[in-house]
Amino acid sequence: MTPKLRDLTARGRVLLATTANQALLGPVSGGIPREYVRSIAERIYQPRIARHVSESVTRTEATVERYDFPADFPPQFRRSKAFDERHAHRLHDVLVSPHSGLVWLPGGPVLEESYGSLIRSLGWGDIRHEPLLPVRRLTGRPVVAFAPTGYYHWLLEVLPAAVFALSVEPEALLLMPENVPAYVLAAAEHLVGPARILRLDDIAHVDTCLLAAVEPMSGFVQRAEIDRLRTAFPTDPTDAKAIYVSRLKDHKRALSNEAEVECAMREAGVTVVYAQDLSFERQRALFAGARTVIAPHGAGLANLVWAQRAERVIEVFPPAWFNDCYARLSRNLGIDYDYVVASPTEEGRCVAPLDRLDALLNEGATAGC
Repeated sequence: MTPKLRDLTARGRVLLATTANQALLGPVSGGIPREYVRSIAERIYQPRIARHVSESVTRTEATVERYDFPADFPPQFRRSKAFDERHAHRLHDVLVSPHSGLVWLPGGPVLEESYGSLIRSLGWGDIRHEPLLPVRRLTGRPVVAFAPTGYYHWLLEVLPAAVFALSVEPEALLLMPENVPAYVLAAAEHLVGPARILRLDDIAHVDTCLLAAVEPMSGFVQRAEIDRLRTAFPTDPTDAKAIYVSRLKDHKRALSNEAEVECAMREAGVTVVYAQDLSFERQRALFAGARTVIAPHGAGLANLVWAQRAERVIEVFPPAWFNDCYARLSRNLGIDYDYVVASPTEEGRCVAPLDRLDALLNEGATAGC
């Protein structure tokens, strides 16, 4: 087979797969990634996009933020991030998913800013099924998506987007599924009150919605967003010298020696907490008042956005896994950050190094004398 024939064969297979996708999934889902809008601002010149947009406002300015990690930290701790200017848009005659916050035009395309990125929507956060769900036509007041996308992404992506959207349209309804975690409902009631919460499992075809663009690089949180959250949720700190955010109740992700770590923490005078057992208000107050936070890598550390008195964070990474999102969040808030790496076990679990944790705690105690 000649190179040209090989190329034509490969292109033909892709075309066949695309055609089959569209036949099976419909014009919206089947058209991803060919039919999607990465940036409304970039495509506003197109009439089919422009007729759905009545207003665009700047949500955050373009900026570069830097994270001053110690020189001996390895290079995977990223020292800077360039953020593009992001916007919020008042849209008309669009479809909105209460499950993920995804927004798309009737018949497509998908507006990726509503969910973050194409990579996310096709990969770990796959939502291609959502345009196939039943649709309910809603008329009346504007809506803002308030999707329960898991604590980390909800707190650091969905919540600040909703707060900004409500600043543009203060009388909007918050759209969410029928069943949501208690923290989602508590935050919604704080923001708009029970009467303006719209709970729906069907896709909503709405007259108007406010779309505040989500950062496409999940894990990077601008300082402006942190300040926006703190302003929207003022918190009275609960005084706590040091807390350990245990994952003992998370059987799939707990350290294999989690119980031993808890004992060591208590002996060191550290308060052991289970974030999943705490109300949204209690989590805010606890993290707002803690001086030292120790935790395995996990969503509980997203609560660092509420930290007002924190001086130090110690994170336990599992082996062969690294994500510096909480390291950057700590440094963004001016909190000293350190970490340890757990050791793997034959069963595929991991063991936190108690001696290293103890040394770091003693080091912090000595520094505070």
